[in-house]
Amino acid sequence: MLKALETDRINLILEYCMERFGINNKTFENYNWYIGSKNRIYIGPEELERIKPESIGLCVFRLDKTPKPTTNFLQLFGIHITKNIVEISSEETIEYCAGKNLSLNLNTEPGFVIVKHRDRILGCGHWNGTLLKNQIPKSRFCKINFL
Repeated sequence: MLKALETDRINLILEYCMERFGINNKTFENYNWYIGSKNRIYIGPEELERIKPESIGLCVFRLDKTPKPTTNFLQLFGIHITKNIVEISSEETIEYCAGKNLSLNLNTEPGFVIVKHRDRILGCGHWNGTLLKNQIPKSRFCKINFL
């Protein structure tokens, strides 16, 4: 069942968004924060009266050792992201969208990154210093013949 997220956890996520992606806290001031099953974090409107939904709004993070941003979060709020952006080529985009990991030479701090091709936000990746591990959900993998 969905519950309001505690203030300390909200602050943890807001701090993470600022430090990791450069997203200003004001971006989220019109949203309410909730936690659902499996440590899934949602943002959405005020809680609904009389019904207790499993989720409200959009799943934006999964909490584990560190918050893991969802592809939905990065695609929705990507225009506010100023840090840890990985821009990949057309050839790399074809591979990445098919679910492949990429060996790259980047000057980016290890951790979760936003993966882009030109002006398109593809989703989440995890950079370990040598490999960009694909974090796009398998259900969103696709075959692209050319860009």
